[in-house]
Amino acid sequence: MSTEPIRTPAEPTVDDLLLPFEKQHFPAEYMEYYGLKRNNFFATVQKFRDQWNYYLMLDQIWMQEFRSLTPATDPNTIFPITVYMNAHLKVRIAIELAFAGTLPEARSIMRDAVEYAAHAHHMLKDPALQELWLNKFDDPKAWDQEFWFNKPTQLFDGLPLLHDVWKQLSNMGSHANIVSMCERFHTVEVDGQTSLNVAYTGVEEKTWALGLFDLLLHDFMMEEMLFKDYRTRLQFDEKLLKMRARFEVYKEQLRRDIAARYNLTPPAGPTIVH
Repeated sequence: MSTEPIRTPAEPTVDDLLLPFEKQHFPAEYMEYYGLKRNNFFATVQKFRDQWNYYLMLDQIWMQEFRSLTPATDPNTIFPITVYMNAHLKVRIAIELAFAGTLPEARSIMRDAVEYAAHAHHMLKDPALQELWLNKFDDPKAWDQEFWFNKPTQLFDGLPLLHDVWKQLSNMGSHANIVSMCERFHTVEVDGQTSLNVAYTGVEEKTWALGLFDLLLHDFMMEEMLFKDYRTRLQFDEKLLKMRARFEVYKEQLRRDIAARYNLTPPAGPTIVH
């Protein structure tokens, strides 16, 4: 096992990172792992401050939308709001994991969030789908047909970009394959012998920054879908509209800054604009 912490000018000590309760109840090896993961979270928030600000701005937008939508007035749209809330809960956990340096796990949880958001969106098409979703075990075949099988033409119908994100997160996070592990592999020399090691937390900086920004863009895709699904009500929240406008400017500036920072070039061909 190994870890790859982000180095800061003044490295915090165990006393800085762990609470007395944790030091009392954690064994030494786990204290080292937990302390380094917490150090990575703190250091990443500092080093990638612009991405942390993006996350906090978008999180506040989510919360403002939920405040505007509750109490709900349309009985046909009440339940999907709670499903969107569960997607947002998953987003928070995923982003925290990403800042702590555990990108595959972050992608796995973000995939859950995408699936919940897609379910909420799909249920809004027909109130009968909400009843089917809530009574899954009464008719599992009907549930599978509507929410599990043929995802491109059923659950993600009309959402091709979100379906692509779901597949990407499945391949790079949830599923057991070399792609979801490759960022953690590295070789080390031990007594003149080369061995393969796995980093439990932390990756190379550029990989970390770009992986984190990908997750933040996925977060935005879901928030944007929530806003569009409930536009008839949210469009009257002037505070929310101003928050989203400021965020849009910040998001695009951050995209340009990251591209310049890591010498990225746009892909050839037409650009898809959300």
